[in-house]
Amino acid sequence: MRRAYKLRAYPTRPQEVRAVRLLADHCDLYNAALQERREAWRMAKVSVACGDQSAQLKEIRAADPDGQGRHSFTAQQQTLRRLTWCSRLITSA
Repeated sequence: MRRAYKLRAYPTRPQEVRAVRLLADHCDLYNAALQERREAWRMAKVSVACGDQSAQLKEIRAADPDGQGRHSFTAQQQTLRRLTWCSRLITSA
């Protein structure tokens, strides 16, 4: 038998601010990556792979140390993988 557990989180105000900022930065990364893919396809009919965008993360993080640079590199790669996964779902439907 499987059981489900619900755990409530009661973050402090600074934790809540950081979580909201983290979500906003990941949304910005996702939207920028999607925009890059759409523009590449619209302009030259070229697909941009997740690996290509992951390779750009180092430069993006260096250029924006107080924005994208403050978060985990692995979590940002996962955001790009999620974009690839969603794109595949949409194109296969």
